[in-house]
Amino acid sequence: MKKSLRTLMVSVAILSLFLSISYSFSETTPPGQDLSFIPGPWTEIDPAQAYPEFTYNGLTPSCAACPPTIDAETGEGITYNSKFTFFTRKGRSNNLVIYFQGGGACWDSVNCLYEHTYYEEVPPSILFSFPRGMGIFDGAKPVNPFRTWNFVYIPYCTGDIHWGAKDAVYPDTWNRYGGLPQTIRHRGFVNFQVALKWAVDHFASPDKIFVAGSSAGSYGAILGFPYVKEAFPQSRVYVLGDAGNGVVAEDFQTTGMANWNVQFPSWIPGMDAQSNPETLNQAEMYALIAAYYPESKVAQYTTAWDSNQAWFYNVQLNSENPALWDLTDPLWCDWHTQMLDFVHYTAAQAPNYRYYIAAGEIHTILMAPEFYTENSAGIPFINWVQAMVSNPFGMEGPSLQGRWMNLQCQDCGDPVEDCSNP
Repeated sequence: MKKSLRTLMVSVAILSLFLSISYSFSETTPPGQDLSFIPGPWTEIDPAQAYPEFTYNGLTPSCAACPPTIDAETGEGITYNSKFTFFTRKGRSNNLVIYFQGGGACWDSVNCLYEHTYYEEVPPSILFSFPRGMGIFDGAKPVNPFRTWNFVYIPYCTGDIHWGAKDAVYPDTWNRYGGLPQTIRHRGFVNFQVALKWAVDHFASPDKIFVAGSSAGSYGAILGFPYVKEAFPQSRVYVLGDAGNGVVAEDFQTTGMANWNVQFPSWIPGMDAQSNPETLNQAEMYALIAAYYPESKVAQYTTAWDSNQAWFYNVQLNSENPALWDLTDPLWCDWHTQMLDFVHYTAAQAPNYRYYIAAGEIHTILMAPEFYTENSAGIPFINWVQAMVSNPFGMEGPSLQGRWMNLQCQDCGDPVEDCSNP
């Protein structure tokens, strides 16, 4: 079974928009809806105004500042806005969600300059009249565990899965810019740091903090989690990575990520510079972070056959040749097998880590209707998340809400008939 590049990239674009829209509620109350628990509207924060002197690693907050995308036949270009802002919503409790937006990644000239595989700008402040069914962001849903929480939403527009602090220069290998090298601002971690500073300044000591992100944002969540822990030492902090299991190609790990200047939490053993943390796979990173913070709950979610994650794995293997980016059955099987190996490894290493593997190939859940309906692993996903955050000290969670355990679908809706002979 194959996915076309066009279909997958359209899906990525739609998902990026879906995960990136900030919203407030309309003045008209939908029939039959109780709005008594709905928090206030979203507010857009401009770091240039809030912290005009802010820098990290000598860099100011910014999006990628992509050069115009030039059409080889027409010569016409699409320009991109480099301004970075983030969003916040005031809740009705002393709890806080820090959420990292998803939207692809880039690491070489082909996918940073020509065939973009990442979201380039902060999304516009499009307002939803009523975000019915929008996962943890649905403030009107009585069963939503986060309906009364404060939110800080960190947009993603830097191509570096929120990890970077470097302006990388890429050669014009396709001669779209007169042979002149072009600079991409991989400042995702810089942007995270200014949003974290704002959170510290405005939420003195939350009772609970839920650090989460979807797709590329899931990587931002796990790497950002230690920094949130250190910034809020009195808070109970949890982290959930949604659809970012870290199955990557070797060249991407050894060469591609070097373009970002990844900001590893160097105080964690095994993640200091002397330990060469850039060689860690995602399972090892989760295990090291979970071990350093044993009182915190650390978790991952994915579908068993996440087509978007598998597609990006294939892009990493063939990054120089977009004609080979279509997902094939052998690559899909390879991703699936490695994903299972990774979560099982982390679970064996870290008693405070859990995974939830759902059936199917849908990408991400935290801001989707499936947050309320997913049940393919034996316990409703919403109950699993509720058990994670409602019992701050126990690793299992209240029995009436479903034990917080490692869960995996039995009938996973395999799209490949036989991975031993795909």
